[in-house]
Amino acid sequence: MSNTGPNQDQPKEELTPEAEAVINRARRSFGVSIMVMLVGFIAVAGALVYRVMQNSGADQYQAQTIALPQGAEVRNAVAQSGTITLTLDVDGETIVRIVDAKTGTVLQDISFTPELAD
Repeated sequence: MSNTGPNQDQPKEELTPEAEAVINRARRSFGVSIMVMLVGFIAVAGALVYRVMQNSGADQYQAQTIALPQGAEVRNAVAQSGTITLTLDVDGETIVRIVDAKTGTVLQDISFTPELAD
């Protein structure tokens, strides 16, 4: 019993120059596609490594307590870019307090006053 398949007994057909050109063009196109995909994977991996190496939120926001004026009521709080911004209501007056998120130190207080009519 022979282990030859149906195509093994037939000699390999020669390709025409046009067919070879089409196959070569397809190979080049496939190679370019693979290179673009590899560049994409490298870019995604680079972005992931970059994000992992950045300071995490836990490192940026370590303040355990924030000093507030006596009788102050917090209306709003926003943590962003290493600071915490608080909108406070103190005895009917609105104050914005900006605090360092690592230390809890007050960086600035902003008071609001009514405009005088001209």
